[in-house]
Amino acid sequence: MFLILSIVNLNQANNSVSSEEAKGNINVSHIEGGVDVSLYKIASMEYLAGQPKEGYNWESTVQSWMDENFPNYSNAENFYHETEGNSEAVKIFYDTLTAAIKENAIELSAYASQKATGTATYPVTPENLTGTAKFSEVEVGTYLVIIENGYMVYTPSAVNLIPSFEEETDQWVIKDQEVIVKATNPSITKTVTDEETKVDNYSTKDSITYTIKADIPTYLENSLAKKYYISDKIDPSLTIKEDSLTILGLNNGEEPESITGYEITFDTTRPESLDPVSFLIKFDYDKISSYETIKIVYTAKLNENSIIGTEGNNNYAYLDYSNNPYVTSSMQTQSSDKTTIYTYDLEIKSVDQNNTDTPLPGSEFVLTDSEGNELYFIKEEDGIYYLVNPEEEGATTNLVVDDEGNLYLYGLDEGKYTIEQTKAPEGYQVSSKTYEVELTDSQPDGILDDNYTLIFPNTKGFLLPVTGGKGIFTLASIGILLVGIGVALLISIAKKKKVIQEKNK
Repeated sequence: MFLILSIVNLNQANNSVSSEEAKGNINVSHIEGGVDVSLYKIASMEYLAGQPKEGYNWESTVQSWMDENFPNYSNAENFYHETEGNSEAVKIFYDTLTAAIKENAIELSAYASQKATGTATYPVTPENLTGTAKFSEVEVGTYLVIIENGYMVYTPSAVNLIPSFEEETDQWVIKDQEVIVKATNPSITKTVTDEETKVDNYSTKDSITYTIKADIPTYLENSLAKKYYISDKIDPSLTIKEDSLTILGLNNGEEPESITGYEITFDTTRPESLDPVSFLIKFDYDKISSYETIKIVYTAKLNENSIIGTEGNNNYAYLDYSNNPYVTSSMQTQSSDKTTIYTYDLEIKSVDQNNTDTPLPGSEFVLTDSEGNELYFIKEEDGIYYLVNPEEEGATTNLVVDDEGNLYLYGLDEGKYTIEQTKAPEGYQVSSKTYEVELTDSQPDGILDDNYTLIFPNTKGFLLPVTGGKGIFTLASIGILLVGIGVALLISIAKKKKVIQEKNK
């Protein structure tokens, strides 16, 4: 599609296209809707007596530039012969020529421009490449086709609109030309864990692995803009482990490779939009251009700000890149689908058994998992705890209700749990009730299949009744006392008798 020259032998024909009718149509299709399509005329064909004259002439400003920068191509026929069958040389030439036009090193305005039909949509799929740009009544010649302002990155194309001789009709005709466009379609995705496993619920003691993949667009050597940034934005409920971040280069069918040529900044803003992000990676395109895809892997954890419910804990990945390679200020943005993970909670109430509207402060509990391991929590405030690993500072298994007898346990994932009371309020007995619950979210959407609010009723201490009673105990005491008095009297009488007998002697 790039070759300019087709040497015309005018002696073959007697009939010709008149110079007034030497126009045709150029159609550009299979592109994004709404993109800007421009034709730049770089070479023309002359007519003599209504017939095409042999050979091409570069447009005057192009000719001057060619004389200075590509003297071996100054003659169009030489360009044809030197580049015939060498697509790489042709690509390099049109890359350099496009950069010169866009930098105004060649003073050349667009011959014609228009927007493609339709509207640009993201993500770009083959099914929505329905945009077309049809240029009618175009003068014969060679045109550089530049497409801009889409999500795709388009490589400059060239098209020849020239008459061809048809022996069947013995006439020169100008046929419509269809432009074959080359482009790369960068996109970005973000998944939880890996590509095969998609887990949507976690506890606050779990490490969560995220994977970002972004395609690398093609920028030719003389492209004026090669910006390529990847950034990530997470909710405050998530904390990134900065030292876990790994950046790899991928090619289809090959093992990932560690790469260099990038700069990471945490807690910053995206370029131009100034949208706050958790981290931004600026890549040196020339150092990553040998790869097809960038892969970023890192881990994060839910923290004390974890969100319970359908809103979930969210994050996004962004790809900011130069979508118009020959416009230095150009920038396009793509974002991954929202990635959401969920976590859950339990609510416990300590109440008086005889009056469940009476809350009991002072109760303490312990929660165990399905394997019987006591779980550790950190106290956020009175009655509010979130799940952590045992080694974390402040971790405890002792869970105390607030002044209203309420206990909230946050940061749980799906699974089986057992909760029991370990200490009752003063004057009450420890509840013998033990709850075994299984948290499930079958959607998942952040809402548990069942609503769990666990009630622990407590009773005050008491003594069981026994045989007899207070009256019998009193009588027994009196009886013992009377027996004692009786014994004392008998001893006293005996002593008196003995004294009398001794006197009588």
